[in-house]
Amino acid sequence: MTEDSNIVKLEGKKGGRPPFQWTAEIEDYIVGGIVAGHSLRAIIQQAKEGEYKNKPFPSFELIMRYVASNEEFRHKYAHAKDVQHDLMAENIIDIMDGRYPGFETAELGQRKESAEIRKWVMGKLRRKKWGEVKVTEVTGADGAALIPAQTIDRRTLSPEAKAALYQALQMAIAQSDATDAKITEEEDK
Repeated sequence: MTEDSNIVKLEGKKGGRPPFQWTAEIEDYIVGGIVAGHSLRAIIQQAKEGEYKNKPFPSFELIMRYVASNEEFRHKYAHAKDVQHDLMAENIIDIMDGRYPGFETAELGQRKESAEIRKWVMGKLRRKKWGEVKVTEVTGADGAALIPAQTIDRRTLSPEAKAALYQALQMAIAQSDATDAKITEEEDK
């Protein structure tokens, strides 16, 4: 894909349609639809049936390529998705209370199932913010530590032992940083 100002063209296609001209109006339409809680496919369908019925509107693939290639739009898109997930949390409350459109007369079981699906999706998409935290503690008898805590006085260690301790601490820090980076990277996806 190449990008000249706001013209986006899919490479590898010869002839056919001319490059798509991105406008602030189309970007705002997409971002507005996401913030309103609609999926990207629903936004495209609504555009083609309504406001953009006889005008060009980007496909799902083209929008995703534009998100990947345009940093400014990528930030708008990511922020809109964050707002959409917050809205989903509010929708869960309205679904359970029977105030969400289509769920006013729904039975409690149906409302619970719909709310659970939304909670599951939110937990998968934004694990750090909406995911369930599971903590497992391993202890000995009566809650005692399996390995008793030890205090190491570094002044009594040999130079080789100090170097080994330093290396072990550096490895532990590096592993912790790598785990944090991996979790952050997975959440950004």
